[in-house]
Amino acid sequence: MSTQPPHPIEYLNPRSLGRLSGYLTGLLQGRLWAKVMLGMALGLSVGLLLGPTTGLVDPALAITIGDWLAFPGKLFLAAIQMIVIPLVFASIIRGLASSENIAQLKTLGIRVTLFFVLTTALAAAMGLGVAGLIGPGESMEGLAITEADLASSSEQTMRPNIASIPDKLLGLVPGNPLNAMVKGEMLQVVIFSIVFGIALVSMAPAQSRPMLDLLGSLQDVCMTVVRWTMLLAPFAVFGLMAQLATKIGIDALLGMAIYVMTVCYSPRVRPST
Repeated sequence: MSTQPPHPIEYLNPRSLGRLSGYLTGLLQGRLWAKVMLGMALGLSVGLLLGPTTGLVDPALAITIGDWLAFPGKLFLAAIQMIVIPLVFASIIRGLASSENIAQLKTLGIRVTLFFVLTTALAAAMGLGVAGLIGPGESMEGLAITEADLASSSEQTMRPNIASIPDKLLGLVPGNPLNAMVKGEMLQVVIFSIVFGIALVSMAPAQSRPMLDLLGSLQDVCMTVVRWTMLLAPFAVFGLMAQLATKIGIDALLGMAIYVMTVCYSPRVRPST
C-alpha cells in the first residue's frame, strides 16, 4: 500500500507561527492595555502639574524633569526599533514558507495587493471627508505651522514626475539588503524578505530546512526581547505623556485630543466576512 509523501512543511517541521499570535493574545489577557491607559492618565496628570498651565515649577526645571521621566519611553522605542527588523524578516519568510506552493502564493499575493489598494484608497477618501468636516487642525493653534514654514517646506518638496517613477520603483528593490536593515528601510526589508521566502519555498525541503530552523530560532529570540520590552510599556507611556504635557500645556493637548478622536472615530474599511 503506497503512502503519500509528507507535506514539505511537515518535513521541515518549523516552529508554529501561532506562537506569535498566542503571545499577542496573552498581552491582552494580561491587561497590558489597562496598564498602558493608567500610565497615560498618570503621565498627563503629572505633566500638567509640572507644565506651564499651573506654573508650580520653573519651566526650565520642568523640562529637565520631563526629559528624565521620558527616559523609559525613549528606551522602549529604541528597543522596539532594535528588534523590529529581524522580527519582520523572520516572520515574513516563515509565513511564506507555510504556504503549499508558488501558485498559491501568487494567488494570495494578487488578492492581498488588490484588497489593500482598494481599501486604502477608500479609507483615505473617508478620512479626508471627516477631516474636512471636523477641521481638527483649527483647534491646534499652539502647534500650528506658520505659512512661512509651509512655503519653505513646499519649496523643498519636489512634485512627482512621471519620468522619475521607474527610478522610484527600482529604488524599492534593496541593492544592499544589509544596508537597508541598518538604515531601517522597512519597505525594502519587506520586499527582500518576500523574495527570500519565495526562493525558499521553491527549493527542495532538505535544502531549505536549515535556513527555516535558523529563522525559527531568530523569531523566538526576537519574541523574547519583545516580551522583555513590553514590561516597560506602561512606564514608557507615563514618561512620554508627562514630557509632552510638561512642554506644551493643556491647550495644545486639547487640540491634539480632538485630532486623535477624529482619527479614531473616522469610518474604517473592514474586510468582508
